[in-house]
Amino acid sequence: MRRAAILISRSDPSSMLVRQYLVESRGFESLQVGDAEELRGPGVSAYVVEKHHLYLSEHELSRLNAGLIIVASVHRSESGEKSLTVHATGNWSDDTSMGGKPRLLSHTMAGAIRTALDALVEEAGSNPRLDGWLVGLEATHHGPYSPYPLIYVEYGGPPEARMAPSAAEAVAEACIKAAASSPSQRAAIGVGGGHYAPTFTRLMLERRYDLGHILPKYVLPVGIGQLGQALEKVVERPRRAVLDWKGIPGAYRQEVAAFLRELGCEVVKE
Repeated sequence: MRRAAILISRSDPSSMLVRQYLVESRGFESLQVGDAEELRGPGVSAYVVEKHHLYLSEHELSRLNAGLIIVASVHRSESGEKSLTVHATGNWSDDTSMGGKPRLLSHTMAGAIRTALDALVEEAGSNPRLDGWLVGLEATHHGPYSPYPLIYVEYGGPPEARMAPSAAEAVAEACIKAAASSPSQRAAIGVGGGHYAPTFTRLMLERRYDLGHILPKYVLPVGIGQLGQALEKVVERPRRAVLDWKGIPGAYRQEVAAFLRELGCEVVKE
């Protein structure tokens, strides 16, 4: 696989705080490459672009020439909870208000999501300034659409958390570690539950599965038709779907399970 790249956007102040940490604390060297800034570090480079990462095109992403793209991003939360999260991207419905393409999921990598989540857990556990921060997965959502494996690593929540240096440091370290990740041997997709996917976060922390795409309950039944994409666009090409059974409305449980079995997928109810 081609080398990994960390992606930072000047249009996202939280992302730029990650840039600051990479340069000032991790010794990344700043170089101008065309119209983009490259931060060259040991074993991995980060690229700083002007455009907001949500709205990057396939062509713009292709210019990174990367086999895995790790986006350092702000996290916004209606609940106001301080969070460190990781997720795949894509739109289950026709809504493209946050970038991407209608009903199109990005390629992603369960092993990279695993590595990033483990790193966030480790960083949060070792830094008292991150006490009380939620660490976990988010369901697949928003843009950009990427034909290359891509994950988001985010921090924030309420406004004051979106510029927290300790959280930016945690995300930066998770991005660096994810850049060195390998494909998982226990990859799966997830279906059901809420946006913050507590069941799937628990299953990953128990090291039972490594989740790629996650279809949350709030996009059912529209998203069912994209489950074939969810399987095919994970690098590991999983043939297992983990269902948060209680987190799927009763009216759709059998439909989801039947559709997945038609795709030749093992269905596991949790």
